[in-house]
Amino acid sequence: MNYHIKSLCHQGAIRDNNEDAISYGINEELGIIWMLVADGMGGHNAGEVASAMLVDHIKKAWDKISVSPYPHWDTWITKQLNGANMAILQQAKNQQTQQGMGTTGVLMVIDQYNCNIGWVGDSRAYSFKSEQLQQETVDHTMVQELVNKGVISVATAKKSNTKNILSQAIGVREKITIDTVTIVISHGDTIMLSTDGLHDYLTEQEISHYLSQFSVNKNVCHDMINQAIAKNSRDNLTVGLINLPHNLA
Repeated sequence: MNYHIKSLCHQGAIRDNNEDAISYGINEELGIIWMLVADGMGGHNAGEVASAMLVDHIKKAWDKISVSPYPHWDTWITKQLNGANMAILQQAKNQQTQQGMGTTGVLMVIDQYNCNIGWVGDSRAYSFKSEQLQQETVDHTMVQELVNKGVISVATAKKSNTKNILSQAIGVREKITIDTVTIVISHGDTIMLSTDGLHDYLTEQEISHYLSQFSVNKNVCHDMINQAIAKNSRDNLTVGLINLPHNLA
């Protein structure tokens, strides 16, 4: 199976450094692909250490795969994110300047027309199927917790000044809750992974427009990031796009 893949990780217009990270890999023999997006946090540039450690952990785990764990990718994803959590937490305990560092993480694996997603934090995965955009992840933020409990509405949450305060992150505490979802994809579908510096500043209509263009082979990553910056994004920005073209199998 072949894929159309593009990604971009950008420092943005305001930040002095880039704590975002993105990586992906393909196992040609097994016909499976992964992509990871992370958004680090912490003082003294430790956020970029945390996000880089998460990427490194997933790369090493991926290199050890010789047989696909299908249909149990959710278990594999959960194991890897938990493992990265403990590694980052231990590193932070050993290095005083890195104490309190952490990272979001959204990890996706595509195998046999199944897209398996696991995440911690507020980096997101979207699907674009039949010209319909769907957010597949639910943010791990304090505001989203209030939405989940019915205390506030989605509209109120979007306007909140504290909407980016995380309820959990990778590397901050020993026990984390990793959510997973599996969706069926087909030819023509696109999966998007992104950090909040991007998706918080683009409307769903704008994202849909760009993903529609991407589905006909236009590289829209720069356009998406430039649009978010033009709309006053003050964060690092990352986007990863994977499309399964109609004419490839």
